[in-house]
Amino acid sequence: MQVSRKPKKIAAIAAMMAMLSTTSIAAQMDSHKTEFKNFPKAKNIIFFVGDGMGVSTVTASRIFSVGIDGELTMDQFPHTALSKTYTADHITPDSAGTMTAMMTGVNANSGVIGFGAETERQDFNNNGNGERLWTLLEMAKQAGKKVGVVSTARVTHATPAACYAHVNERNQENAIALQALPTDATYNERLEDGIDLLMGGGRRYFTPSGMTDEEGESGSRGDGRDLRKEFQDAGYTYVWNQSGFDSLAKEDLPILGLFERSHMEYEYDRPNDLGGEPSIEEMLKKSIALLENNKGYFLMVEAGRIDHAHHAGNAFRALTDTEAFDKAIEAAVNKVDLRDTLIIVTADHSHVFNIAGYPMRKPADLQYNIGTAPASYLDNDMPHQHDGIFDVAYDISAGSGSISTSTDSNGIPYTILGYHNGPGYRSGPRIDPTVDPFPGLTGANTQNPDAFGNTGSEHTQYLQEAAVPLGSETHAAEDVAIYGIGPQSWLVHGTVKNTHIFDVMKSAFKY
Repeated sequence: MQVSRKPKKIAAIAAMMAMLSTTSIAAQMDSHKTEFKNFPKAKNIIFFVGDGMGVSTVTASRIFSVGIDGELTMDQFPHTALSKTYTADHITPDSAGTMTAMMTGVNANSGVIGFGAETERQDFNNNGNGERLWTLLEMAKQAGKKVGVVSTARVTHATPAACYAHVNERNQENAIALQALPTDATYNERLEDGIDLLMGGGRRYFTPSGMTDEEGESGSRGDGRDLRKEFQDAGYTYVWNQSGFDSLAKEDLPILGLFERSHMEYEYDRPNDLGGEPSIEEMLKKSIALLENNKGYFLMVEAGRIDHAHHAGNAFRALTDTEAFDKAIEAAVNKVDLRDTLIIVTADHSHVFNIAGYPMRKPADLQYNIGTAPASYLDNDMPHQHDGIFDVAYDISAGSGSISTSTDSNGIPYTILGYHNGPGYRSGPRIDPTVDPFPGLTGANTQNPDAFGNTGSEHTQYLQEAAVPLGSETHAAEDVAIYGIGPQSWLVHGTVKNTHIFDVMKSAFKY
C-alpha cells in the first residue's frame, strides 16, 4: 500500500494551480503570476534546511517513507527549483558557505560564516575580515519581528550559526555562542534584545571544561564561563530536557533549549535518550506557537543529522531523519495560514549518496507474472520501510521471467544504496566474509539499522558500501532542490544560485 501525506491546504492550492493554462511553460508562469500577484507579502517565513538532503536522499526517503508511488509533503509543494550550491572558493561546498549564501544573498567562501568572498577561512592572509553581511534573521529582528533558530545539530554549528553569527572559522563554536549572548562584549548587536528562541544541541559550548552538564557530560569552554547561567541572567528561560521543553509558554520567551552535549540524537535513537529530548516536529510546533505575534516572525529549522548520518555512511539514519524532517514540514503547513506565511524547503548541499544498479520494484507492484524468485525478494517488506530500499538489488531475466540477486563482476551481491566514498569501504576481498569488516550482504542484515549490535553507537550500525576509503563520507557538488509554498513562492522556479533563496525570502517579507 502506497502512502501519501497530503495536507488539505496543499491539495486546495494544487487544485487551483491545475486550472492554470497549460499551453506552454511561459504561459503557465504568466498565468501563475497573475493568479498570485494579489497575495499579500509574508508576515512570517519558515525556512527549512535539510542539511545534506540532496535529490538522491529525497528520492530514497520517499521510497522508504511513503513508497515509490507516494508523495512526501515537500513533493506536493506547488513551486520547485534547482539550486546551484558552489561556494566562492570550492566546487563542492560546506554548510558555512552555503548557509551564508542563503541567509545573506552573497556567495561566500567555505568555512566562513557571515562574511563575503573577500574573507578567507581563518584569515590566512592576515589581511583582516571584510564587512559583516546582513542576515535575513538580523533584518527580521531589526524590523521588530520575532526570530527563532531550531536545529537537531549543535546550535553553534555552521547552519544555525549562519543565521546570527559572523566568524572566519566555522569551528570557533565557543566564540559563536558568545555572539548570541546579549551581555557579552562580542554580542551581535544587530540582534537587538536577542534571538527569541534558540533550540537544539550543543551544551558543551555553553558549559565550562571541568564541569559536568545535566546529563553528566563535560563542557568544552576553556574560559571557565557557564553560559547557561549567563543566558538566564540575561533574561532567558533555559531548558535541557523533554519535560522542560513541554512546559514552555509564550511568557518564557526568550528561550534557550540545549538538549544534548553535542548534536541531538538521530530520530531513530531519540527514544533511548536518557534525559529525553523533543523531535524536530515537536520543536517546530512549539516554535510556531511561541513566536506567533502581530508583527510576524522568521524561523529557521534545520534537520542537521541527515548530513551526519551520510558522513558516517549510514543511510538508514539519514533516511529516518529525512522522514522526520518531512513530517515537521507537514506540521508547519497544517499549522500556519499560508496566506501570510511563506515556507521554503531546501538543502545546503548534497552527498555522494546514490541509488545504484537496476533494482526491481516489489512483487505486488508488478503487472505481470514472474518465474522463480529468491525468498528474500518475495518477502522484502522489512519493518520501518517500504519497497525494500535497503535490500540488495534484484534483477529479472527477460528470457525466463526469473528474479535473481544482482551481483558484481566477482559474483558478489551489492546493495541498492551506496556511497562514492566513506567509511563503508570494504578493505578485504568481498568474496570472503571472514576478512570483510562489514559482513552480511543479505537482505536481513543490510536492512537492519543495527546489524552489529543494538548499543546505539554509530560504530555498530550497518554501513552502506563505499568505493573510495575515507574516514568520513563527503559532500557532493550537484544541484539540490528548492520547494516553496505561500506568498511570493512563485519566485521559486528555474535553475538558480542558492543566493536566490535569500532574494525570494527578502522580497516576500512584509516589514
